Amino acid sequence: MARPKNADGQRTRQAILDAALELFADKGYFGTTLRDVATAVGVRESALYNYFKSKEALFDALILAHEHSKSQRLASLAGDGPIADGPALLERITLGSLESLLDPHEQMLFRLLMSDGIRLARTGRFNLHERLGSGPERMQELMSRLIREGWLRKGDPKLMWISFVGPLLLLRHIHAAGGDPGLDDPRAFARKHVEQFFLGAGAPSSSRAVTPRPARARIAKPVLRRVTAKRQSS
Repeated sequence: MARPKNADGQRTRQAILDAALELFADKGYFGTTLRDVATAVGVRESALYNYFKSKEALFDALILAHEHSKSQRLASLAGDGPIADGPALLERITLGSLESLLDPHEQMLFRLLMSDGIRLARTGRFNLHERLGSGPERMQELMSRLIREGWLRKGDPKLMWISFVGPLLLLRHIHAAGGDPGLDDPRAFARKHVEQFFLGAGAPSSSRAVTPRPARARIAKPVLRRVTAKRQSS
């Protein structure tokens, strides 16, 4: 990956991040050196220290950039006002997750996190839970909102979140391992996934604003009684 011509500091920094992610995903965090990254970008190794003081700092910057992007996407989908359509909102979130699953950049990051990210966390050199913590927290907050506004039945928001994202995380593992996640039609999958989730977690419609019943529904019982009485008299 050549260094962009006339690149300013920000573009060079992004080139370093892109090269590092590609190398980390291919060779692993522990199998990649800063010299490898410098060679891929086309700069001297000493120049990398103007942007990242260590390989750990470079890895940390990759995770923070990903978390910031993910938080922005979720915030733009969920918003802060009342939720007009709970199932439609979760369908959009599911579709966004499926689209990121198929994105090459996201695929490389996922392989990195599921391999060396866990190893770094277990040795205490990197707090994976802390770095990825805002995603689960935001989803739990969303589940709490859906419960408060009557879209979901009362329950533990954390368990709701786990039930919702569990199948999506499994698809990521299948795809990362080279399997077929069966996503020929992501929109249809998102709709079915949300329908299945609401079968177990959905609240009765009576917990939301009551919709007046059609007039024919209100007169159905009197009509039925008249028909029954006529039959009995005959």
